[in-house]
Amino acid sequence: MKYTVKQVTEIVGVSNTTLKRYEKSGLIPPVFYTKGHQRRYEEIHLTAFKTIRKLLQGFGTPIAYKLMRLAKELKFTKAHWIIAQEQKKLVEEREQLKQHKELLLALPNQSIKINRMRIGELAKFVNVETSTIRYWEERNLIRGIRDDSNGYRYFEEHEVKKTIIISLLRKTVYYIDKIKEIIEGTHDEDLSNIRKHYSLTEKKNDMYLAKQLNAISLYMRYCTDLMEIKNDN
Repeated sequence: MKYTVKQVTEIVGVSNTTLKRYEKSGLIPPVFYTKGHQRRYEEIHLTAFKTIRKLLQGFGTPIAYKLMRLAKELKFTKAHWIIAQEQKKLVEEREQLKQHKELLLALPNQSIKINRMRIGELAKFVNVETSTIRYWEERNLIRGIRDDSNGYRYFEEHEVKKTIIISLLRKTVYYIDKIKEIIEGTHDEDLSNIRKHYSLTEKKNDMYLAKQLNAISLYMRYCTDLMEIKNDN
């Protein structure tokens, strides 16, 4: 069965411009054109468009586009490894979130001791670039102290703790001034604000995982359909 542009836009829920963009970007199998230069889509194209939409939700534009191009080229194994890598990142982020949460909640009881850190160590600890640490310092969110004996700048335990909190808040709060407000209002005795944002971030990660798994399921079906078409030809 063949579908017109109008039918596909209604089924997939995207505009004609979006369909053209996906085709020009090399994300879908070749499209049949009539003598009047009208596009006619087949079932495989419908699956492709639906797959793109799900991949965008679960992986973002760069990865979604890369996976669709690899599927079109029948490079399924390479695509599968990219998916595995993205899933690994999500697992690592979840584990880091859990570790930081346990660390922060333990600090009021002084059950965990954090050594002071240099900027590179701190950036690695919270999984951000050193330039991000410098930016937060410029915006007076954190403050480093220079050691005159060796010339290095260090961040003491309290600043490390604040940096962990900032790295969390940036996932749910997008304004520096708001982050500063939360940081300044946070004390060891009262971490309710931070618990709230940890909970929000955990929920976002859970939703993101569900979207990824949904996208992977449809992508695998799409890859199977492409292989069947290849074998039939």
